[in-house]
Amino acid sequence: MRKIIVTLSCILLVGCGGTKAVGVAKPVSEGSIDSGSVKSDSTETKNEDSKADGKVDYDLSSMGPDLVYATIYQMMIDPKSYVGKSFKVTGNYYSSYSKENDQYYHFCMVKDAAACCAQGLELLWADESMNRHENCPDEEALVTVEGVFETYEEGQNTYGRLKDVRLVKE
Repeated sequence: MRKIIVTLSCILLVGCGGTKAVGVAKPVSEGSIDSGSVKSDSTETKNEDSKADGKVDYDLSSMGPDLVYATIYQMMIDPKSYVGKSFKVTGNYYSSYSKENDQYYHFCMVKDAAACCAQGLELLWADESMNRHENCPDEEALVTVEGVFETYEEGQNTYGRLKDVRLVKE
């Protein structure tokens, strides 16, 4: 009798598992190749084309919070795979002033589904006045932004951010 119960339990556990595919962040633009499979010298040309027709490489604003959080985390772990790619992100706006560098830093913070963890993307606005903290969104305001990912060095550290960022009205 014990063997039958154990066997039925195993069948129940294995047999009831779904085969639904897990969502993966993939480029949105037509004809683009998954960034992990092939590197192309025409990255900048593709990005200019996708910007011109209003499309972005990665539309994180249409993904669930866990997938967005994981994608931004991956961008920080492996930034070289995302350099030059355009992103659309929805999150909360925050800014911080550095007296040491005499400049403002702007961020779009994204929380996971449980709202216990957050990842942030630094923003470098296309509008220079916004980089000086003029006409910026209110702190903690929900914003949707578009920009192109880049890395830069400050001191001995390398950072990732979205450049040429603009607010998107939805």
